[in-house]
Amino acid sequence: MYVLVGMPVTPLWSIEVPSAHGLLRAFEPTQAEVLAAAGALAGFNNDSHNAAMLTNTLELTASDVVELYRELRDGGGHPFLLECDGILMGDADFRGVKNAHAEFAIMVGARSEQSRGLGTCYAVMVHQAARLALGIRQVFCTIIPTNLASRRMVEKLGYRLDKSPYGQSLIEADDDLAMAIDWQAFDLAHADFLSRLVVAKRDPGNPIGADRCR
Repeated sequence: MYVLVGMPVTPLWSIEVPSAHGLLRAFEPTQAEVLAAAGALAGFNNDSHNAAMLTNTLELTASDVVELYRELRDGGGHPFLLECDGILMGDADFRGVKNAHAEFAIMVGARSEQSRGLGTCYAVMVHQAARLALGIRQVFCTIIPTNLASRRMVEKLGYRLDKSPYGQSLIEADDDLAMAIDWQAFDLAHADFLSRLVVAKRDPGNPIGADRCR
């Protein structure tokens, strides 16, 4: 069974699951947690391989990351930090949230941790939170053609090519691919993993220690 804890008006959410990689955790961070992670996230973004796959053209500072998180939240988006056994692995977010639609992005930052299945695990976790806790009903992503690893990941997740006007409006280059989640495929592909997830409201007064299912 899926476990969903608490439904206040504007909560922060956490998702946890034990896995072969360790204890995986994806959580909407407090401002203090954004500040603590900003330097590492800037380093992940500035890695030459990651920058090419994310089509980043400018080197980011920690202050830039903090500002990007602020802009994302001000626009109604939902950023998540990704941890394994308490170690920062990267981040993910749902942006452009409107009418229960959103665009998804994810980065597993350390090159040594990529292509190990972590991205798929984290993506399943935050998509389930989007559906159960954030009120997001349809999710899109855009992929550059050379990013074969990301395309394989999102297809494994349950994404399919999307030719709708909305999907096509998200692409930035003529050869970009727009894709949309197929929730039935998502559920079928990840049923066992989904059954072990805990989606919980975080306690703003004690965000580190009090966010698990009671």
